[in-house]
Amino acid sequence: MVSISKIFSFVELETNTGVSDSGYLSGIPDRDDIESSDLYRELIEDCGGSKYMEVTVSSYMYGEGESENASAEDLERIAAQEDFTQRDDVEHLQTSEFTILHPVQGMTLGY
Repeated sequence: MVSISKIFSFVELETNTGVSDSGYLSGIPDRDDIESSDLYRELIEDCGGSKYMEVTVSSYMYGEGESENASAEDLERIAAQEDFTQRDDVEHLQTSEFTILHPVQGMTLGY
């Protein structure tokens, strides 16, 4: 049996109006991955007048062996376990922070 490690990230989003949300995404997401996520789109729907969003991506790996991005099923298991990222077998890989700017009229879904 081949051992596989899983890579996932805890993503925190906060608009300039102070509304925030967070959740798990597969792999180490970049700006495009974040903008195409349900987490991001749902926050935009709730906060259409926001001009920018602060993003914090904390990436982790668990398991041993060759690594692959966590599946949707893996992410459900991770999210269901309180303090999963604090476990001894979970390694923090990196944390990155950036801002997603939006037009003066606020956030739009027009891609």
